[in-house]
Amino acid sequence: MSFKSLLTMLTPAILAMGLYSSALLAHADHQHDTVNEIVVNNAQIRDFLPGSKSSAGYLTLVNHGDTAIELTKVTVESLGRVEIHEHQHVNGMMKMQKVDTLQIKANQQLDFKPGGYHLMVFEPKEPLKIGQELKLTLYFSNGDRVFTQASVVSLESQIAETPQSQQHHTHH
Repeated sequence: MSFKSLLTMLTPAILAMGLYSSALLAHADHQHDTVNEIVVNNAQIRDFLPGSKSSAGYLTLVNHGDTAIELTKVTVESLGRVEIHEHQHVNGMMKMQKVDTLQIKANQQLDFKPGGYHLMVFEPKEPLKIGQELKLTLYFSNGDRVFTQASVVSLESQIAETPQSQQHHTHH
């Protein structure tokens, strides 16, 4: 078979692959732009205290988009279960409750911190180590996911970083 006849035979397949690749890249660019509207900063998972079955996670979410977005789920590698929780003052008492979805308004920042929204983490598959980086995945109602790293930190280092006015809320 000559080179020319081989090229003639393969040209439709090469063109089809090029069009398919272009479509994939266009779709990837669209997905990428949407996900870039959500920025995650300072993600931390507090090491489990001896004998404790749960710990907490904190982060900052920034929605740079022009529309609100709903956080529906969070996962962290090496942890069996992660829940979104909030603290509320009810009748003079601090109450913690699970939140199924959490709206991040357009062009707004939401801080997960002691005394407010936070992650409750459970069932470590292996002991965590201070300084370890864990893959954290945020799932949104529109199907987008955001991946980042969360640092494992000690309770002592979190207390040292917490402003004095919030330190009485660090028990968890």
